[in-house]
Amino acid sequence: MLNDANFRLVQTARQLTRKFNGPTAKLIQDGYLTYQMTAIRRLCDKRDDVFSLRKALEEAEKEKPNFKPQMDQLLRDLLSKCDHVCTQVNKHIAHTARPDNRFVPWNMGMQHLDDAHQAICHTAIILGHDILDWADFPSAEIIPVLQDYFGEDLMLWVPEQFQQQLNQVWYDNCKRVNAWKRL
Repeated sequence: MLNDANFRLVQTARQLTRKFNGPTAKLIQDGYLTYQMTAIRRLCDKRDDVFSLRKALEEAEKEKPNFKPQMDQLLRDLLSKCDHVCTQVNKHIAHTARPDNRFVPWNMGMQHLDDAHQAICHTAIILGHDILDWADFPSAEIIPVLQDYFGEDLMLWVPEQFQQQLNQVWYDNCKRVNAWKRL
């Protein structure tokens, strides 16, 4: 989620300053999308040789069988919210050379990532707090308060007139994402 928050800050800085809107912007955007999409796909992976949120739910079900209906619902919600992202990864990033890979049009928006991020955070929080009963889970923020604020690097190329607005974007996004833990 920190990578996502940093990207959103860069996007806002680009919009405010009208800088880095050519090949640099494409490089940043492509790197962000590839990183986010493959991470989401990995968290939903069903293979036995992978550590994933999906596998964590399956393992927790063995230890806490009385939570099976709740874990089944979490898994259904997780997969339904992440399915679009996973399909896009499979068709456009991970398996593009496979002959049996039928074409799917590119369709990836920030809302698709938001939906997947929220489902992942919700599933991890419910699993950790309610099912596995980790006592300190409710006190954690999804995006923690950082000692090294990424925005400081951006301020080197953001004119002073936009710096307060950029800081507000950071705090608003952190507040938005951290509110997910209370859903």
